[in-house]
Amino acid sequence: MLDEIGEMPLDMQTKLLRVVQEGVITRIGSSKSIPVDVRIIAVTNRDLKKEVEAGRFRKDLYYRLNVLPLYLPPLRERKKDIPILIQYFVKSIAQKLNKKEPAILKEYLKKMINYNWPGNIRELENLVELIVNTGSIPADYFTEENCDNEVLVDISDDCLKLDYVEKEHVIKVLKKFEGNITHSAAALGIRRNTLYSKIKKYEIEI
Repeated sequence: MLDEIGEMPLDMQTKLLRVVQEGVITRIGSSKSIPVDVRIIAVTNRDLKKEVEAGRFRKDLYYRLNVLPLYLPPLRERKKDIPILIQYFVKSIAQKLNKKEPAILKEYLKKMINYNWPGNIRELENLVELIVNTGSIPADYFTEENCDNEVLVDISDDCLKLDYVEKEHVIKVLKKFEGNITHSAAALGIRRNTLYSKIKKYEIEI
């Protein structure tokens, strides 16, 4: 499975395209082609059509990968799944860490269902792991601001731009995790190097 395929550099996209088209790979430092028979599952949170139009993603690779597209709605659009996922993560994480399964109070469960989960499944899994490890939830994790849809009071042109919203959200998450890149990236549902790129792009001071 290829996670965050939309973040792949163009030179690597070219190499992947060769693998998909010809069904062969070449080891580093070797000139011998090795045949492979694999099924590729690619995941992204980006609109790849727009990435193609912007020249950031190869058109030929897009059509090669876009054989059976599946759209998974964000967690905030499928609230009924949250209790089931919490139960699953509590059980699996507790077993993995050899810890007792904690009981989550109804008041916190309600907050977890109402929360918008900007980091989607990864953020939920991270929080459950924190609960299993410490037996508690950070006091300020679920705030009124987080549980309600955000409203932009200032509707100037800058505030309407996607980059502006992304920058503000990245800053907000970094503050929540006190600049911890690993936790912030996991909450955002992206890789560490992707987060570093966004920090550089938006000139965010940690």
